[in-house]
Amino acid sequence: MSDLRSVFQTKDFVINSNIVKCIGELDITLDEFLLILYFINVSDLLDTNDIKEKLGFDDEKAFNTFSSLVNKKYIEMNVSNNNGNVIEKVILDPLYDRLALNKKIEKNESDIYALFEKELGRTLSSFEYELINKWIDNGVEESTIKEALKEAILNNVRNFKYIDKIIYEWSKKGVKKRIKEEKESEEMFDYDWLDDNE
Repeated sequence: MSDLRSVFQTKDFVINSNIVKCIGELDITLDEFLLILYFINVSDLLDTNDIKEKLGFDDEKAFNTFSSLVNKKYIEMNVSNNNGNVIEKVILDPLYDRLALNKKIEKNESDIYALFEKELGRTLSSFEYELINKWIDNGVEESTIKEALKEAILNNVRNFKYIDKIIYEWSKKGVKKRIKEEKESEEMFDYDWLDDNE
């Protein structure tokens, strides 16, 4: 019995504690997590037979789990040819980038880019990053940008064209909004620009 117990006490897999803290925020199943552990600890090469042996997966589970991680954009494949041998290497950088983004949001809720990604529920495009930078470069205060984002969310319009229009109108009218510290007393600027005849 003690020999069997020692089998389960061996520490074959090691995982960074930061990954453990952040992984729960991602859409990852147990099988996908096990496969990620395999790629981190055992090999970054796609070896289906070894995956099946180490993880106890059958062919279908190995294929489906790997495909799911690729489709969710947590991993990428780098295929190369070494003297006629095809080498399929698994790249985990997309997973690490997603984990880093989640950690950034958790650590710094005030970060304007992280706030947009959190509220919109997706990663910003390069164009959207540039647009936020343009607002800041043009002297728009971050508090005004955040208020415009909240106004768009309240109106259930989650696109940058709408947010840009709000910021343009507010800037044109010289609107300066103050962010309230307490969340429960936080209110949106509710001005009807359509009825403004000035």
